[in-house]
Amino acid sequence: MFEVRGVGKTYRMGEVEVHALREVDLDIARGEFVVLLGASGSGKSTLLNILGGLDVPTRGTVRFDDHD
Repeated sequence: MFEVRGVGKTYRMGEVEVHALREVDLDIARGEFVVLLGASGSGKSTLLNILGGLDVPTRGTVRFDDHD
């Protein structure tokens, strides 16, 4: 269902770069139950926003049911 390859997200705040995600690879099959667990600031919400189509990755690819 989801195929994520090499996804990264970098936010720029003036001259400062914040790396929210770095080289994420993930496969989620239809009907599979997945839990994202991590410390505050580890990129969980950023990844969910990318998977939900609310944000676009800076690099890498996301496919959902054969759609980019």
